[in-house]
Amino acid sequence: MGKRIVELLITLKDEFLDIIYPPKNNCIVCESEFVGLCPLCKSKIQKVKEDEEFLSYGYYNGVLKKLVLEFKYKQNFVAGKILAELLNDVIKNKNIEIDCIMFIPSSKKALKERGFNQCEYLAKEINKSLKLKICKDLVKAKNIKEQKLLSKEDRFKNIKGAFSLKTNKNIKNKRVLIIDDVVTTGATLYECEKLLRENGASEIKILTVAKSYI
Repeated sequence: MGKRIVELLITLKDEFLDIIYPPKNNCIVCESEFVGLCPLCKSKIQKVKEDEEFLSYGYYNGVLKKLVLEFKYKQNFVAGKILAELLNDVIKNKNIEIDCIMFIPSSKKALKERGFNQCEYLAKEINKSLKLKICKDLVKAKNIKEQKLLSKEDRFKNIKGAFSLKTNKNIKNKRVLIIDDVVTTGATLYECEKLLRENGASEIKILTVAKSYI
C-alpha cells in the first residue's frame, strides 16, 4: 500500500510540474512541431561508443549540450525527462545490474540558484522504471571553488575531501550506480567513487549524460 501511495505522489508531482512548466509543442532544439526532441535532432547527438571507466550517452556539444543547458539552467523539465530516457537507454544497452542509485550532491549555492539538483532529478526519473533504492547519503562536506573555473590539475586538488557519507549501511556490499550530468576530467566522480569503495560498496558504475573535455 505504501509503495502505491509513493508512486501516486510522484505522478501527481509530475502533473503539477507540467502545469507550472507546460511542455511546448515544439522541438526543444530546432523548434519544429514535435513535443520534446524530434527524431532528426536526436539523430545528430554524437554518441560515446567506446567503453570507458565512466559511461556516457554522448558528447557535450550540439543537441546534447542544448538539452543539458535548458534543463540545468532554465528548468526545462521536458529536457530533463529526455535526458533521463537517454540514460535509461545506456542502462538497457549495457545491461547494467545494480542494487541502488546515488547522485552527485549539489552545493547549497547551486541549490539556491537553481532550486533543484539536476542529478537527483535524473536519478528519480531513471528509477521510475528501475524501481530500486535511491540512496541520499552522499553529501558535500565542504565548500569548494567551482570546478568549471579550474584547470584539470587544480580540479583534482580542489575536490579532495569535498564529499562524505552520512552512513555506509545502504551501500555496503551493494552494486551502486552514480548519476551525474556532465563529466569533464572526472575529478568529482573519482572522488565519490573512492569514498564509496572505502565504505564497502562491492561494485560502482558511473553514468553521465554527456562527456566533455577541458
